[in-house]
Formats: sequence, structure tokens, C-alpha cells
Amino acid sequence: MSAVKKKMSAYAAAFMLGAASAPGIMMAEGPDDPAPEITPDHPNGKSVLFDNTHGQTAGQADWVIDGAFSDFAEGIADNGYHVEELRQTEPIELEDLQPYDVFVIPEANIPFKEAEQDAMSEYTENGGSIFFISDHYNADRNKNRWDSSEIMNGFRRGAYDNPTMGMEEDEINSEAMQGVESSDWLSDEFGIRFRYNAPGTVTADQIAEPSESFGITEGVEEVAMHAGSTLAVTDPDIAKGIVYLPDNLTENDKWGPAVDEGIYHGGGEEEGPYAAISKKQDGKAAFIGDSSPVEDASPKYQNEETGDSKTTYDGFQEADDAALLLNMVDWLAEEESYQSFSQTDITLDDESPLLNKEIPENTTQPEEEPWTQPSDGYDWYDMDTFVPGSYGSDEEPAEDPDYAFHHADVLPNEEPFTVELEIGGVNPGQTVSGYDVGMYLDGGQQIAQIQNEDGSWPSNYGYSEEFSVTADENGTAVKELTVRVQDGTEGNANLRLRNSGSNLYTTTVTIGESEGDPGNEGPEPMTIEEARNTPDGTEVEVEGVITSDPGTFGGQGFYLQDDTAGIYVFQHDNSFEKGQVVNVNGGLTTYQGMKELEDPASIEIQGTADLPDYQTVDTLDGSRQAERVTIDGGTIRNIEEYYSAFEFDLQKENYTTRVRIDNRTGISFDEFESRFEEGSRVSVSGIASIFGDTYQLLPLELEDIEAYGTAPEILDLSESAFDITEAGEIPVEVEDEDGDLASVTTEINGEIWSGSPVLSPLQWTPGEYELTVTAEDETGRTAERSFTINMNLSLDQLDELVELGKDQGYIKDVKTAKRLEKKAEDVQQAKNQPSRNGKWQALLHQMEAQAGKKIDKEYLDYWDTPESFTEN
Repeated sequence: MSAVKKKMSAYAAAFMLGAASAPGIMMAEGPDDPAPEITPDHPNGKSVLFDNTHGQTAGQADWVIDGAFSDFAEGIADNGYHVEELRQTEPIELEDLQPYDVFVIPEANIPFKEAEQDAMSEYTENGGSIFFISDHYNADRNKNRWDSSEIMNGFRRGAYDNPTMGMEEDEINSEAMQGVESSDWLSDEFGIRFRYNAPGTVTADQIAEPSESFGITEGVEEVAMHAGSTLAVTDPDIAKGIVYLPDNLTENDKWGPAVDEGIYHGGGEEEGPYAAISKKQDGKAAFIGDSSPVEDASPKYQNEETGDSKTTYDGFQEADDAALLLNMVDWLAEEESYQSFSQTDITLDDESPLLNKEIPENTTQPEEEPWTQPSDGYDWYDMDTFVPGSYGSDEEPAEDPDYAFHHADVLPNEEPFTVELEIGGVNPGQTVSGYDVGMYLDGGQQIAQIQNEDGSWPSNYGYSEEFSVTADENGTAVKELTVRVQDGTEGNANLRLRNSGSNLYTTTVTIGESEGDPGNEGPEPMTIEEARNTPDGTEVEVEGVITSDPGTFGGQGFYLQDDTAGIYVFQHDNSFEKGQVVNVNGGLTTYQGMKELEDPASIEIQGTADLPDYQTVDTLDGSRQAERVTIDGGTIRNIEEYYSAFEFDLQKENYTTRVRIDNRTGISFDEFESRFEEGSRVSVSGIASIFGDTYQLLPLELEDIEAYGTAPEILDLSESAFDITEAGEIPVEVEDEDGDLASVTTEINGEIWSGSPVLSPLQWTPGEYELTVTAEDETGRTAERSFTINMNLSLDQLDELVELGKDQGYIKDVKTAKRLEKKAEDVQQAKNQPSRNGKWQALLHQMEAQAGKKIDKEYLDYWDTPESFTEN
């Protein structure tokens, strides 16, 4: 296994130790420090260079070989390549690239200068290769209005005539923007262009045959995408797609925050390749429209704008991502003499169809850029403004801050009071955002209202508005909060500080007796039914049990239900689970007919509970929206499969209900088809939903769809004890009221029978076993039941056990068998219990003495204390 290492220096050693001992707390590091490299254990004489000069660590990106691209980089090194990172403040020149066989550009966030484009063009013309790793449109991590796809292409969407459109003077005049010119560079040089679409979570499964991809797709059947882009082939002589998204994608398959329709040509080949290759004279290029398949979960740096720790994911290990990426590098590093794909035997692509808005000069900006305003004091083009601990900052990050609340010993419950929050150990002058404060009782009930910045009070008890703090010259920040608690509250409570929903500090406070009406306990959370009858835009507080796995229907959203009604909660925190009882504060809205709580201000876990019972209905009419319901005895009609789901009509009497199964539930269409077909009568359970004008029933697991009728019944065993020396059958009985029993399967210790288990002598050693019986009828209804059975050795079978031992080869000679048979008879004929015990021990000692010699050791396992051993 190759190991990432620094070019040798005392600083480098200190860095690596710091990384190992304190994850997430890094020393300051930037372009003037030694670059990491990976030396392979078995060199192949070739080398790969990764760019880190164009914002590869901006925002939540961490695309470096000793950070969140380390799995990819180490995989390359394991294949024999020397791997290095390019660090410098000067623009890329040809001399920087020439020593390397492959140049990898991970998702650039700072545009390439025209001179850098020229250097890369010349590099490939002379035999070098470039791997372009891009992302979806609007993946603007440093908020400079340039996305990676725009940077790779050479022009900004909607700003072809002016690459600095919308920028402030200091940005325009920055060194980063000098020499940046708009052009259709990628298309002109490599015959391909990144699209500005944004498919969401999609599995690319249209893969070119290895014979059509120079072997790159060998071992590749699926490649994951989690919000990315595709490419348009503009010159098929030199560019070719090798991985495509599925056909029949719709706007439902786009990335949620996409600024336009997200899917341009319905998926498949017309949407353009997700991964592609190009031949440029003596060199080559490869392309992929998402960084997700390349990243791993080991980010190195902190966010340069906020100082927050980064979260990345193990995409490199997903699907066949690693195989594709490593095969691409192998192909890029191989020198080949042909100058274009038209000189080879592979099939050339057609030019990709283009929308008018995809023509560079005709592109427009669907929304104003940047997508959000940068934090005060952060300039993407000036590393001096980067937060300590981020790449490019020359300051080490502060140690973990210290938190303290200052307040009276007893907090009054009859009037507002102040609490002072003090945060120490912040960088001098640093502003940190995203804090909020709340107060709650054990069990989670929120009891405090914290005054808003404008002097108003919130309508509910819960966490404060988010606020920012700025540290003084000593690194201390102070925030004064005005608080009032719920009438009637007294005793101990918990005062908590959070940042972006993460708990930072909690302390216990004491609240004094209320002088008000002791019967006035203040407002309680309203029921979900009451909330549903409240106008959209109202902030409400409800409590219920989560009834769907978060994320099944987008983001980390989930359905919530109490005793009165259900509702959908649209949120993005991945820490919640089905079955948790949560208190939610959020704003009401209606999306495509579905009543929702969107972007909650707080979600507090109160405990866990059983899921609500399914309520039986004949059809969906909106009266039980977002609740768990069952429709019994409907008939399946009009089955349709889409890429992201499959659907069917459930017809019952005069009612028709649309059933939709999202692929994120994990329910396989193939398995569904193996159990059910058009005309099958079924009972379907799920959550009552709506999309547009269509009521939908949403099952969450395959077991929610059951054949309608009576399942087979497995009866009690009439016998459960069996002699190990005898042949026989365990009598399994199954009744089927509908008369369509299809199969009975039985299993003991991994051995399986069709029907009742058939026993043979010495098949089992004495002891208890579990017998599992599974019965299935022709409609797919199943029943399963387990029984405990006993395999026994009876006293009157000892001589038979010796005979079987001889016949089955456990006893090696006749003389030994006769001796054992005599000793077994002695045990059987003993006149009393003490005599029997002695003779039994003599028998066992005789076998143990011969074990491994004249008796197989395994034979001793059959000799357990016989049944009825104490009887005469």
C-alpha cells in the first residue's frame, strides 16, 4: 500500500503527526509549502500531477491527494504511478506539466487564464493527457460566479461577452481575473463541452463496451452521480462518450436546487455522456461531470470562508466508480500514435443535440449570481482573507472555543431576563455565524422565547434566531440575549448553545417560582390537524412520530404523524430516524398539493414510539393526507416503470388509486414483478400523499404490498423428539384455506428440504435444533414458523449406535466394535444407577483412548448422556 508523504522537512513531519492525532485540526498550509506526493511501492515509470492552483479546496471542496481525493490518488499510486500535487501562485505554464504523463484537474473554482489554456493545449498536442473532473451548474463553491463546468469550457453561462459581469472592481482587478478571456475553448480544442444541466442522484448504467472504449469500461457496469452534469460531443472525430445516464429522465430526476429544468434531453445518449474521452494530436483527455464518484470521506482542510469542518462522502467506493476512474488514468497514460478516433476501429458518436440556450453566445443566467453572498471579510481571490486552518491561510486554526453563559443564580419566570453568552478562543476579529440558543426541560420540552434582533418576540417556545458573534482583539466574543420562560415553569432546566443545528454547550439553570396564575401553563404544541388548518406561511409547532425513512422522498425530508393527522417535513438534517418522536417548529407551505413544514427552525428529538397503526380506506381523497393507510383487496392495473420509480393503479370497486414506489425505498421492480402482475388482488399499505392533481399511495418496503386473501397456516408439530440412530420424517403439516398452496420448504442448520425433513441415522448429533418451515401460496403469500426439535440418544439405542459407527466407518476394526458393543450392553443392563454411571464412564474412556486411532474423533460427538439414563 502506498502512503501519502510530504517532501521531507521538519514542518512536513509535524503536519502529518498533527493530522493523525487531531482530525479536523490542521496546521496552516498554503501554496508556498511543500506539496504532498505519493511514491508507489512498485513504480511503472509514469507520473500523475493533480492541480491545486484553481480553488480545489474552496468551500466544502477538498479535492487534494492527501484529503478527500486521497483514495483516488492512492489507487493511482497502487497501480505504479508517482503522484504529486501542483502548488504555486503563478499561472500554469507548459514547463509545469511536461514532466508528467497525466494532469488531473479536479473541479476548478478559479477560471483559467488564456495563457494557461494555451499551455494545456500544447501539453496535449505534444503527448500529455488531461483528466477534467467537473460538476453541476451552480456548484460555485467560492461564490465568484464561475462554476467548474464554466471554467473547463472557457466561458460563463450568460456572460460570454463579459467574463467579469456582475463583479466588483476589486474582483475585476484581482490577479485571479487577469488574462481571463471568454472562449469555447474545450469544444475548440477537445471537441466536447460540459453542459449546464444538473441531474440529481442518478445511476449511469449505459456503458460502452470495452471494445468501443479502448478497454476503459472493463469491469464497469454502473457509475454513480450525485448532482452532476453531462457533456455535449461537438466533434465526434476526436471526442466520444463512454458512460451515459439512463433514458427517460424527467424534471423529477434533476438536482433539487437546479436553477432550470436540470434535464435537457431526457437522459440517455441525447443528454450527452456523463464520462467521455478525447484524442488531441499526440495527447488525450478524459472527462466526467461530477466530483462525487472521485471523492472519499477524509477531508483535510477547513472551509476557507467559514472555518467549518468539511463533510465529504465515500463516492470512490460506490458502484464501479473506482474501476472507471483508474482505467481512465491507465488509458490517459498510454502513448498511442493515432491522432483522432476516426483513425481507429471504434464507432464514432453523433454530434450531441443542443438546445438554443446551450450555444455559448446564446446562454443566459437563469438566476442572479453568486447563488448567495460571501461572508463579510472573505474575498475568494485573496488568501489573506481565508479562515485559519483552510488551505491558503498562513494562520493556524484556533483551538476549540470555550463557551460560558453568565446569568442570575435563579432565573425569574414572571418577567424577561438577560443571559450573556461568552465565547473564548476565537481568532481575533473573526466573525462566526449560525449560533442559536434554547432552553428546555429534561425530555426535550422547549420553555423559552428569546427576543429577536428587531425587538419582537417569537410566537413559539424554541431556539432563538440564528445570530453572529465577532471576537475582540483577545479572541473573545460576547452576545447578550433577552429571555422569557413559559409561565409556571420552575426547577431545573437546560440552557443550550448550538451552531448550525449541532450542539456545542449545555448547562443546567434554575428557574424560580411563578407569581402568576399557576394554572396557566403557556402554549403547548398544536396538533398536526390544527396545524394543517392553519394558513400557509404560519410558523407552527407540532409533535409526532417520524413514519418514513428520512431522505426517501428528497433531501432528508420525512413524514410525521400524531393521533390527529400527518404532514410532510422538508428538511436537510440526516440525524433523524423513523420511529423517533420529534418536536418541529417550522413554516407551513403547500407543494404540489402536499401540506408541508419547510426548513424548520428546530427539530427536537423527544424519544421513540411505535409507528401509528395503518387505517383501512377504500381510496385516497385527501382526508388522510400524510397518514399511514391500507387499501385492502384492490386489483393491480396499468403497471408502468420509470427510471426513478414504478407505479400502478389499484382498482377497488369504483375507486382507482395510484400507487407509486420510489427507487429510494429499495423496492426492486424485478422482485415486485416476480410476485405480482396485472390483475393480481393485493392489499397495499403506505403513506397517503398527493402530487399535483394525483392522489398517491407510497409504500416504503416490499412487504407493504401483500397478496389479498388468507396465507397458509403452519400447524403445530405432532412430534418434536427424534432418535439419532433412526431414519424417519419430521411430520410438518400446512393448511391452506384458499387451496392454492405452492410450496413448503423446511430448513435445519442450513440443510433444506422441499416438504418435510427426512432424517437418516447419525445425520445429527444429540441436542436441540431449530426447524424453520416456510409455506407459500400461488399468489406469493407466505407463512413462516420455527420450532425447537430434539435429537436424542436413547438408552436402548446404545448398541445400535455402535453398530452404525462400524457401518459408517467411524470405528476402524471389528475387534474395537465388539468391545464397544459389549460395554454399551453393560450400560443398558446395569442393575442400578451407580452401576450404570460407572459403566457409562468406562465406555466413554474406552472411546476417548481410541479416538484418532481406531475411532474417528467425530464419532464421540454422538455419545451424549442417553435419554432415560436413570431408569432401570
